[in-house]
Amino acid sequence: MNASKIMPRRSGKKPIAFLLLLCSAVSIRAFEIPPGAKEALLVLPGGFKVKAELALTRVEQAKGLMFRKELKEDRGMLFVFADDGKKNFWMKNTYIPLDIVMLDRRLKVLKIFHRVIPARPGQSDLEVSRVSGPGRYVLELAGGTAKKRGLKPGSTIKISFPAKKTLAGK
Repeated sequence: MNASKIMPRRSGKKPIAFLLLLCSAVSIRAFEIPPGAKEALLVLPGGFKVKAELALTRVEQAKGLMFRKELKEDRGMLFVFADDGKKNFWMKNTYIPLDIVMLDRRLKVLKIFHRVIPARPGQSDLEVSRVSGPGRYVLELAGGTAKKRGLKPGSTIKISFPAKKTLAGK
């Protein structure tokens, strides 16, 4: 059976234009970070909100949540990378257990490392916990938050950025 008998042929360039539009939508990021933004508001499945610091530079990403004594359940850090690919994280000088969530460019959860074991002061680098996985972004949450709030592979996180306060809007 010939495919042209199953589906009528359409004239014009609409299918090609649609395909190009679809391809370009896949290649762009689902959100833009406003200039000067230092944090984002993330909404997990079920509506739970997390205020996340942004780790945008290599220096911020290298420091991450090091040396913190606590991290509240509604706080976190979102690591923003320029490319997709394998991301490697380790808990050097990180003294709180973390859930490490690997996300794609649309903030869909690819993989979650639950309650990654924190480092101990003076611990050998070879003994420090390490995780790696694919992604564009990585979200660090207080250990146990991902499971408690229903975050799992395939879930999508929503993001927004708080408006900067102006002198007139105090």
